[in-house]
Amino acid sequence: MKNLLIVSSTRNSNYELSNDIKEFFDKKTDLLCSVVSLEEFDLPLYTPGLEETFKSSDSFPQDIRKVKDLLVASDALIWCSPEYNGGISPILTNAIAWISRATKDWKDGFKGKHSLICTSSGGNGVNFVKGFKLQLDYLGSQVMDKSIIKTKKKDIKKDEFLEILGNFYTQIT
Repeated sequence: MKNLLIVSSTRNSNYELSNDIKEFFDKKTDLLCSVVSLEEFDLPLYTPGLEETFKSSDSFPQDIRKVKDLLVASDALIWCSPEYNGGISPILTNAIAWISRATKDWKDGFKGKHSLICTSSGGNGVNFVKGFKLQLDYLGSQVMDKSIIKTKKKDIKKDEFLEILGNFYTQIT
């Protein structure tokens, strides 16, 4: 059974979107699907000096290990995050920095894994999707071309939502 992890950056509309997506995948008997919000974890702001402190004591904080372990154990990833100032949200950037630094190979949480990018944003969400796709590609993920984008002005159509999730399901199984 494959392990699908839905990562929500925040506990707001992106968490609601994550749970809507989970409902779709819960009907699939060959997937174990879970949702996690990055707000559940107490991740310190990444700095090289703090990383060196943790590495020299051979002890990353428990929440960094938890997030890293969740990503490493997943077979596929769905990312739900708002667009911040035309880009990637700070909480997501920080989590990815820690995951890439707390693994043996910095790509371990991402390499070869199918990823779907989703957003529920006040802005258009497109800049987040473009920027985050570049980052995930660089980390070795196989990022789906289509994304789910909801905004305050425009909801995603149900048939489009189901089609994107269906295509992602086909890719990961």
